Amino acid sequence: MANDWHMIDDLLLAAHKHQASDLIVRTGDRVRMRINGSIVTISPDKVPPQSCEQVIGMIKHLARKLPEQPDIEHVHNLDFHYSLENVAHFRAHVMRTHNDFGIVARIIPQNIPEFGELRLPPVIREITGYRNGLILMAGATGSGKSTTLAAMIDHIIDQRAVNVVTIEDPIEYRYSTSKKGTVCQRELGRDVLDYAQGLNDAMRETPDIIVVGEARDRTVIQSALQASETGHLVMATVHATTAIGTMQRIMSAFGLDEQGAIRERLSENLRAIIVQKLLPLKSGKGRVVALEIMIRNSVIKHFLLDPDRWREIPRAMEEGSTLYGSQTFDQHLQQLVEGDLIEYEEGLVNAVFPEDFAMRMGKE
Repeated sequence: MANDWHMIDDLLLAAHKHQASDLIVRTGDRVRMRINGSIVTISPDKVPPQSCEQVIGMIKHLARKLPEQPDIEHVHNLDFHYSLENVAHFRAHVMRTHNDFGIVARIIPQNIPEFGELRLPPVIREITGYRNGLILMAGATGSGKSTTLAAMIDHIIDQRAVNVVTIEDPIEYRYSTSKKGTVCQRELGRDVLDYAQGLNDAMRETPDIIVVGEARDRTVIQSALQASETGHLVMATVHATTAIGTMQRIMSAFGLDEQGAIRERLSENLRAIIVQKLLPLKSGKGRVVALEIMIRNSVIKHFLLDPDRWREIPRAMEEGSTLYGSQTFDQHLQQLVEGDLIEYEEGLVNAVFPEDFAMRMGKE
């Protein structure tokens, strides 16, 4: 074991110990971690800046068990999964930077957190009860989308005897095989060529639920919609920062002549959009998720069909909070400030409409 241990393993172990979300190593730079959303620099007395050869050595160690060994000297970027046995899993990203190399390793805990640990509202549990349709999970990189999605899937297989097929890039959380439901996880590049092929294959794998790592282009979105139209529950992630932004991102994948038909299909099959951000707790000990949740109802469905009325959707979400469990970001930020979980200034800087948020908080 000692012969198979490398300095990068020590750094990953330290990152896990300090509850970092990411480890950042770059040629000639000090080693850094992201802890509770902030960058923390390791003293060069403890870990000196690494040379190009040292970083390449780290990359070769991390990639040593890949089915095909990459030509590190000529690689531009590389994404893969790495594990420290009985400690944690990591999503490793290797990049070329100014003819040198860098590594960003995202720490993925072995245990999938429960809804209570993540402070998710009751409506998320209700959403996991859906049997068909399309659920979109949105947020910026590092916003915790994968964790929330994993918690939802874990809850589903705990409650129901279903077959879940996931297409991931790369695989992050592992699911128990001793629950009512089962999860077949497929990884891009290792098990399947791309998302489109994975979705096409999934339809032949007797799925109840299909999870798509990212709905990033026209073909994938079309396939996800088609799967939801044929009675499956489809869950997909999108890089967007609001519910409206999520729909705009989806629509931008299609030509103007197609958008009317796509809006109609979305109005029929979209069940919910969940958008999230991670914000530092007022206590300084960890982070809390801020959520925008759009639940499709008859009013939202009507607005979805008319892009000129999309601007009315946030108000409909706020008005439907009691009945449907929907909420806007600014509505939830207000609750987090009033609940003494985040600072007012943190809520203000993350508000979609800062001036309106200040008025909500009586700070006009």
